[in-house]
Order: sequence, then C-alpha cells, then structure tokens
Amino acid sequence: MRSFRTHVPRDLIKFDEDNFFVKIVFSESDQQEAITHDLQVGFDKKRKIVKLNKKNITTFKDLVNFYRIVVLTEDDLNVIKGGPELRRAFLDSALFVLDDTFIDCTRDFKKVLENRNMLLQKDRIGQESYLLWTRQLWEKSRIIQTKRDKLMVNLEKAVNDALKATFKEKIAVKLEHKTKNMSLDAEYEQFEQNLLSLKEQEMRFRRSLFGAHLDDFIINFQGKKSKVFASRGQQKLVVLLLKVAQIIGLTAKRGPAIFLLDDFMTDFDEKRAKHLADFLFSLNCQLIFTSPARTGFFEVLVSKFGAKKIMLPPLKSF
Repeated sequence: MRSFRTHVPRDLIKFDEDNFFVKIVFSESDQQEAITHDLQVGFDKKRKIVKLNKKNITTFKDLVNFYRIVVLTEDDLNVIKGGPELRRAFLDSALFVLDDTFIDCTRDFKKVLENRNMLLQKDRIGQESYLLWTRQLWEKSRIIQTKRDKLMVNLEKAVNDALKATFKEKIAVKLEHKTKNMSLDAEYEQFEQNLLSLKEQEMRFRRSLFGAHLDDFIINFQGKKSKVFASRGQQKLVVLLLKVAQIIGLTAKRGPAIFLLDDFMTDFDEKRAKHLADFLFSLNCQLIFTSPARTGFFEVLVSKFGAKKIMLPPLKSF
C-alpha cells in the first residue's frame, strides 16, 4: 500500500517520531450478513507492515478487492499538464483495481522489456534472438494496450455522460490513444514489415523504441488539446470528471467506494461548484472533502447535503 503523496513510508511519519500506525475497521455486505474486516498499516525501524484481519500482507494482489478509494488532489492536474508517463500511470492505477489480471500482465511485460533492452545493449545481436524478443514485446504490449484502450472508451463515455447530466451548455471530452512505432489496428505481420528500419534505430539508441511503455493518450476538450488550449478551470473540471468516471467504474466492479477530494473544489466558482456538488452527491460512494480553509461557500454548500465537519488541530509551529 502506498500514500498518494509519497512512495517513501518514512515521509509519512510525524516530526520527532520514528514510527506510525494506522488502523481501520470496515465492513462489507454479502447476500446474508455484513462481514467486518480489520486493516492495519504501520512503519517502524525502516520496515512497513500491512495486516488484513491480523494476517501479514506482502503483495497488492491480496488487497485489490478491498482497495476502493479514488483520490483527487491538485497534483492530478499533471494528468493533463505533465508527460506521457503520468497519463500512463493514471490509466494503469485505475486498471490495477478494476482488472484482476492486470498486475500479472504488467509484470510479464516489464520482464520482456528488460530482457529485450539487455539484448539491445550488446554490440552484436543475432537476428533470431531479436525477432524472438520483438514478438514477445509486441504481444505483451498489445495485451496492455487493449486493456488501456477499453478503459479509455469507458472513461470517455462516463465523462461525457456526467457533463450532459451536470451542465446545460454543450461540453465534450475526447480521449485519443497514441502508440509509438506500432498500431492498435495492425497485426504483427504488418508491424514486422517495418522492423529493418526500427532495428537500426534501436541499435543506435540501445533500447526498445516501441511498446506499451511509450504509450500516451491525448485529452481533447471541445475538440482541442486540453494541455494547450483549456484554461486551468477547464483542466480541473476534466480531471475531476476523469476521477468521477474512475469511481463509477470501481463502484460497478467492486461495490461502494470512497472518493477523497483533497483541497480541490474551492477553486471552482460558486455556480459551477453547485452543479458539481449536486452531481457528486448523486454518486453511489462516500465523499470526503478536505480543505485548509475553515469557512467558505463550499462548506455551506455541502452542509446542505448533510455533510459532517471534522476539524483537525493546527500544526505546531517550528
């Protein structure tokens, strides 16, 4: 398990402390009764410990069915503003919790990519070995790309459905899948026709120049690239709705989920925030909003929906 803020557990520890411990008790209902679970996460002496129902957990696969949280922070604007690796990470993180096979697919892909790159580091490369690893990388890539493409179709539909339900004006979002040196529509035999020139480039750069690790997807807003032409407010709206689409898919797959919006809503104007709040509270999930501001129109707005307020004590000054 990772924090959405950092991949380094020690960064989560309070100042002047050397450990942390978090425990949550939650329940899920089957057809007959509610089943209670106990999840514990701790870090002590440079070691992270995760336990589910008092049993040690060592892999994410053991928790995937219980991982029902979608987080939205200011950093998620990088899905639009950042590089391709951030957009791939967004798609893959959604697939990890939706598709039980995706973890194994990515692990297999990374092994093939690593072996093929090691081959390309050599001064001399046998044609048979090159073709063997090329075919494997193409096949593993196509599996991941197909899953990504299907997810993008679902996200795009959910986003546009949300736009129609929330706003009267016509607003449309289009997601466009981009691959490098390969096509989603071409079979391997067609791809193989361009291998001679591709091999020359790969031997010069000594790395694989095609595959799922080089994918990107373009987010178009009103027919134009949102990265370049959309305003900050429009970019925030698109990212919010992408996360909404993600939690709709997660809820449909796993059951009720939590949507955590970390200091994200206060930048919207009051009219737009009202439309978005109406839509968010219609979702089948638990909403948690965080904000450094202690008062404001959004607090008044969500309180009308019955939201409960939790005040945290101020941090100690240095």
